[in-house]
Amino acid sequence: MNWIGTIRATGAVLAGAVLLSAAATAQDPDYIAGEIHGMTIFALHPEAERIGNVRTTDAETALQIIGAAIDLAYQESPFARKRIEALKKKGEIQFIYDARHPKNVMSEVNIASFVPQFYDPAQGERVFLVLIGRTGIQWNNEELAAAVSHELAGHAYQRMQGRLMGMRELDAECEAYLVHEQTNQDIGTDKTTDEAIGLRQATDTHWCDDFRRWTLAEDLDVADEWDVLNPDVPALLKAFKAYIADQG
Repeated sequence: MNWIGTIRATGAVLAGAVLLSAAATAQDPDYIAGEIHGMTIFALHPEAERIGNVRTTDAETALQIIGAAIDLAYQESPFARKRIEALKKKGEIQFIYDARHPKNVMSEVNIASFVPQFYDPAQGERVFLVLIGRTGIQWNNEELAAAVSHELAGHAYQRMQGRLMGMRELDAECEAYLVHEQTNQDIGTDKTTDEAIGLRQATDTHWCDDFRRWTLAEDLDVADEWDVLNPDVPALLKAFKAYIADQG
């Protein structure tokens, strides 16, 4: 059963107010579930020990890994927590671990994905859903915590505000990566590793390249933030609003 099928099969649970505990679903043949900080995690049992080049993670371990990452982001990042609490007032926040994600068996870079179609108040859909697959579950706690924030405090927050579907991919990702950066600062991620340096370079020179160039062209004080190790993210996000408005 693929993850969409699982969502449909358990729709009454996913769309309702009942939160499951791991103990209550221990005998379910497809998944186990748990709750942390008012957010629900569904961990599907992998159907194979390996998919492509990646060994899968059992559901019980995945549940603990995702819970720990959520806890780190929620407890240590006031910025992320504030946005997550705003999301919780508008709908349910749910995570699904599915070892089949992503469908491309050669993909080893996808950490987590926000699925926007499950939040559509006009259609009665009020679930902010994040999917974590076979590679993302193997990232370390800090990396996964920042990815959780990226998807929730970044993309889910954009969706809640009705902005996500109309944004260019580069702009949507730029904003989410700025959120990602703030979370890394809050949780004390080591910025000197090759991975951290690569992430910052991708943020500045790819995802946020248009925005960065705009701040330079407009000669804004905030343009100096691109040159520091720990940029003032709230200031950049404030400028980002003006940048989006300037795009028409």
